[in-house]
Amino acid sequence: MATFLNNDDVIWFKNVHADSDTIALLRHLPASTRLKLEIDGHRGDWERMADGRDGRPTYGLRPVGKTVEFWKSMKAKRGDYLNFKIVDPRDTYLSDMQKVLSEWESNEDEKAFHDL
Repeated sequence: MATFLNNDDVIWFKNVHADSDTIALLRHLPASTRLKLEIDGHRGDWERMADGRDGRPTYGLRPVGKTVEFWKSMKAKRGDYLNFKIVDPRDTYLSDMQKVLSEWESNEDEKAFHDL
């Protein structure tokens, strides 16, 4: 698992401690590319920051959407190193679908369809 220093309103790549493949992936993301990160058990959307006005890349990720509120709550952990991982979008789809499919799980269904 990778870590980063929580010291700002964004995640700066210079504060990320991870394997070389993860670092390379982050640094080579085009500006405005979105990805899902899991931080302290919370999955959320992050976006590669736009390049500067002078064209130089800005090596950081900013929270987007519902993740903004989560990230504001993490101010209490400023100065801490937090664990994170990049979430495969296919994993997210399957975990979201599980919530829908779980409504079909019942004792009656188990009895009726157990031998199928």
